[in-house]
Amino acid sequence: MRYPIDLHIHTNNNPHAYSTLEENIRSAQAKNMEVIAITNHGPALQDSPHWWSLMNMRVLPEYVGTLRVLKGVETNVVDENGNFDINQRIYDVMDIILCGFHTIEAYGDPRDIIRNTKALVNMINSQKIDIVVHMGNPTFPIEYERVIEEAVKNGVAIEINNSSLRESRKGSKPNCKKILELCKKHDCTISLGTDSHISYDIGEFEEADKLIEETGYPRERIINYSKENLENFLKMRKGKKRKVL
Repeated sequence: MRYPIDLHIHTNNNPHAYSTLEENIRSAQAKNMEVIAITNHGPALQDSPHWWSLMNMRVLPEYVGTLRVLKGVETNVVDENGNFDINQRIYDVMDIILCGFHTIEAYGDPRDIIRNTKALVNMINSQKIDIVVHMGNPTFPIEYERVIEEAVKNGVAIEINNSSLRESRKGSKPNCKKILELCKKHDCTISLGTDSHISYDIGEFEEADKLIEETGYPRERIINYSKENLENFLKMRKGKKRKVL
């Protein structure tokens, strides 16, 4: 099915992405999307924009025509205490905060499942993030059920990343299916993200939707299913968020 909301999109402010903000907006409008989130990487990743670029997302209009444009960031976990790589000035601008693991010098060795799990649990408990992204990445082994239980307890969503299922993180599919099954078991809210690095991919959730159909995931637990689902999620998260400092 078509989902009217995409909450994980990059612009070419990240040098490994290829479309401008304007191109992404026009692509979303052409596909009759209702909401997109622009979520460039946090500063710890090697090709991330300067933090000033993230902070200055405050100049983005809330709407372009009828398309709502959320200001967001894909932050990086930097240690097992669950700290991330943005400061308060960036945090205060954002409508939505994504967070996940990337291979960055600050975090170090990705292979320790106990450390990885502890990092995500601590991050979720901090109430500073809204969505844990691409958790199925086999480079970072995680105790999925432990993290999902914590996400449910804290009202944090778990992402199913369409790009991981296509080409970007080989070996993610069986992990993503297991994650989705555990999310269903624990009644977890999920988010679908294209992780678009080019405008043509915006709103294209084909691989993620196959897993949704296979697991019979309830629509009311998918943020992207409707604007109402998204608004309810953002309102709930606003009431839970804490300051960075």
